[in-house]
Amino acid sequence: MPRKLTSDTNAEKAVQAFTARTAATSRNLSHAWLTIAELLMTCEVWNSGKWKRFREQLVLRESNDYKINKDGPSQALKEAVLMGDYLASKLGVERNSLCSSIGGFLKGLKIQPNNPRGHAFRSLIANVLAIYGDSTLTVEEEVNPYPLFPGFIFNLRSANPRIDIVISRNKQIVALCSTRWSYRHDRVDILEEAHAYMAAARRVNPNCKFFGITAEVNPARLKKVVKSSAPCQRNAAVERLVHLHCPLVTTVIGHNGELKHLMDLTEWVEDSKNWH
Repeated sequence: MPRKLTSDTNAEKAVQAFTARTAATSRNLSHAWLTIAELLMTCEVWNSGKWKRFREQLVLRESNDYKINKDGPSQALKEAVLMGDYLASKLGVERNSLCSSIGGFLKGLKIQPNNPRGHAFRSLIANVLAIYGDSTLTVEEEVNPYPLFPGFIFNLRSANPRIDIVISRNKQIVALCSTRWSYRHDRVDILEEAHAYMAAARRVNPNCKFFGITAEVNPARLKKVVKSSAPCQRNAAVERLVHLHCPLVTTVIGHNGELKHLMDLTEWVEDSKNWH
């Protein structure tokens, strides 16, 4: 399916890196998450203008969550160890080599990572959908909502809001996506954007869906959106919360039941044939 390129040069570099790594490893859709993880996950934190190793474990939450208390490692740090073990096994590298095997794209940029990682994640998700999803769909990023939905006002944090990903079939919008590498518990943009856009989107197409897509690993934050999605709430604005790789936050760290309604990235892409 067509994907319209963005003006974000770093995000497009991430897509190029994904393409090169996919070709080198012969990975398919079920392993797309692994290539994204290689590019965007790190064991470092950005501090004083440079990358610094931090406890030799994956840093996927705020660094102050990864504590060693008098009773031992915090729960977040224990979970980081389990996730690191899992990722190393999937990459086929020795556990003590994991930290040097990931995050090369981000470290190569040599700039503060939060915004570049978020934009790269958006473009990588759009690219995965474009490569492996329904070929009759069109994928566009950072779309101004006002021309799409004239007559509506969107009261969001930004004065110039953009929809992360807009998906169309035969020029009809069939899905909107909010992509967040991670998000705060107290202000969840995925929910705010779903509530802002879906009233307008359903006037245009009653079957239009809204997906949140994330790599967040904090179970409490994930549950907050899952509880507001269609499997858990009648007439929900959010169809499903999609995770980069569900096993990371379910079977690997033992939150299977609480997060059973998460949708895996692979499943989401395969479901694209049903969007009308």
